[in-house]
Amino acid sequence: PEWPERCREESMALGDEPTLEELEGLTSLELVMKESLRLRAPVPTVARHAVKDTVVQGVRIPAGSPVAVGVQFTHLMPELWPDPLRFDPERFSPERREDKVHRYAWSPFGGGVHKCIGLHFAGAEVKAIMHRLLRTHRWHVDPSYVAPLDNHSLPFPKDGQPIDLVRL
Repeated sequence: PEWPERCREESMALGDEPTLEELEGLTSLELVMKESLRLRAPVPTVARHAVKDTVVQGVRIPAGSPVAVGVQFTHLMPELWPDPLRFDPERFSPERREDKVHRYAWSPFGGGVHKCIGLHFAGAEVKAIMHRLLRTHRWHVDPSYVAPLDNHSLPFPKDGQPIDLVRL
């Protein structure tokens, strides 16, 4: 519950129409966004083809074989993330940087040379929308709510995720 208020305080300190540079300075919102993307990757699995014969953890994968990268699984591995199911935005803080424990520990936008070119645009877009919402609304989701996810294509709550949204 402290995170919405932390984020709101930062947004209230900015003007109504912040610059991109000001949006990038919304530190708490950045931490919350990264942790949210870790807990629920927007693209949970990425399909690829092996470009050459390789071995992964002792398993031979011939060139041309279809492979799947389980981004969501990686984001919840206890070997990479202490208490992986807990919402803890501070894990991305400069003091902890748990996302740097492995090159691909946090990869909601892919990794390496194939990382999504829209990564920074998406971050700016989310921050701009959240900045506006934080300045104009409060919201509440029942703490016992668990989203009944439809994973047919991308994760989406089947019930639309009920939320109480109140204009300030």
